Amino acid sequence: MMFPNRGKRGSFSSTGLKGLFPGLTYVEGASLLHHLHPLVKLVLLICFTLAVFTSPSWQGGLVLFCLLLLSYRMGGLGPGFFVRKLRFIFIFGLMILLVQILWTREGYLLWQLDLGRLHLAVWSGGLCDGLGVVLRFINVIGSSYLFVATTDPNRLAYALMKAGLPYRAGFMLITAMRFIPLFRLELALVKNAQMAKGIELEGLSPRLLIRVVKYLLVPLVVSALSKVDFLTMSMESRAFGLYPTRSYVSAQALSGKDKIALVSIPLGLLLFYCIFS
Repeated sequence: MMFPNRGKRGSFSSTGLKGLFPGLTYVEGASLLHHLHPLVKLVLLICFTLAVFTSPSWQGGLVLFCLLLLSYRMGGLGPGFFVRKLRFIFIFGLMILLVQILWTREGYLLWQLDLGRLHLAVWSGGLCDGLGVVLRFINVIGSSYLFVATTDPNRLAYALMKAGLPYRAGFMLITAMRFIPLFRLELALVKNAQMAKGIELEGLSPRLLIRVVKYLLVPLVVSALSKVDFLTMSMESRAFGLYPTRSYVSAQALSGKDKIALVSIPLGLLLFYCIFS
């Protein structure tokens, strides 16, 4: 039996929800960012995040935002991918900007509107503070998503283990990132099975929220626990954790260019701080 998408006000289809909340997964590619060493990208992400929070003005945030768009271009993803995947982030950032504009009354008056007892005004301080907060929010989320989309989790875990991370912790990192798409698929299967039984799971209401917890989250948690049990038995049968070290399928050695990049990235962060501080 086919269940068409409901057109009621306040309801969302699964496609709409998927567009607003994109999957956090690795996107295969052959770009410069994809071939860059995972540790270099990790240092770059940390330095970029530090630059975002140390930039005192919205002009610095705007420069970082332009660099972020250029990085998406270098990663073979393009600005369209950035806007499409982070649509919800832009909507939430717009709400933050409106709150900052309406509640901050500093600087000089830019625009005013009187609607009886309601007075709306835009001040320069509120606009600048709002732009700064929104750019910080978008830059941090966008750079994190770019790192995940261009970094193979296996290469990242192997590189961290080569750098000194215990391989047990590296296995936890790989498992966590590998289970994200699996749980998304499991959630879609559970939802389709419940809707095939005639259970309505679309809409926005407190009663529907309780129904979603009962018919979606509970089966998903039970399925996740069963997968964890199978994974635990498989690891124990292979004597996982018996030896302090392990071998690796592929080497993740740092090349000369990677070492130069590891030194240049913090210097670039220092230069950015000196310019915009």
